[in-house]
Amino acid sequence: MKRRTMPDVTPPVLPPPPQPPLQADDALAVASYGAELLAAVEQLLANAPAGTAAARLVAEMNNIREAMSAADARHIRRSVGLLGRLLGRDVEAQARAEQLATQLDVCLLRADACLEALQQELGEHLLQATRVQMAVAAIDDWAVAGEAVRPPDEPMAQAALQRRLQHLRGLARLRDSEAGQLRLLHAQGVELVERYLRIRDVLLPLWRQRSLAGRAADKQAQLAQANEAQARILDEVAAMQARLR
Repeated sequence: MKRRTMPDVTPPVLPPPPQPPLQADDALAVASYGAELLAAVEQLLANAPAGTAAARLVAEMNNIREAMSAADARHIRRSVGLLGRLLGRDVEAQARAEQLATQLDVCLLRADACLEALQQELGEHLLQATRVQMAVAAIDDWAVAGEAVRPPDEPMAQAALQRRLQHLRGLARLRDSEAGQLRLLHAQGVELVERYLRIRDVLLPLWRQRSLAGRAADKQAQLAQANEAQARILDEVAAMQARLR
């Protein structure tokens, strides 16, 4: 599998406010104030991370959850409900679970690939959040510089200048919100990674061990422990799905 290369981390330089910042009586200059900066910001933030790896990881974990339920027909019947059983959905779910059970290791390999992609996306989210904050600071600098200009004498020109500066301030706040969303996505991604590793490295091996021991010795206690491990995995997967809603 071809590995993606990390994006260039060299911070680009955004244009500083012009000196002098603005001819307030020049209607064209007022209308286009900050346009050079906004074009540079759009270029800076153009390559936003796709952010699909988390959803793909949760989907693979759901496949693993279904595979683990193949030997628990009662759980499958309960999960589809009365109407689902009348419509034969429990039979379909059982067949799908049995098919996935034969592919459990393949599901894990796919989940590991999703994990690797998600870990790379986490770095991209942080990098993008840093760039957005750079853009916010630059836009604010231009707005401050524009606000320091002596206001024009003509009322319409004053109104035009105020509209342009308010527009810049509004864009800065929108970008600041975008940075907050990127930080939230990063935190959610870190949590998903931790949950998946706990499932893969702790709970799933425990479930396999207890299931094999229970089948070999038919010990009720071993089966109960396997069921407990399975329930914990189901809870982890449900929590992972909830984080993406």
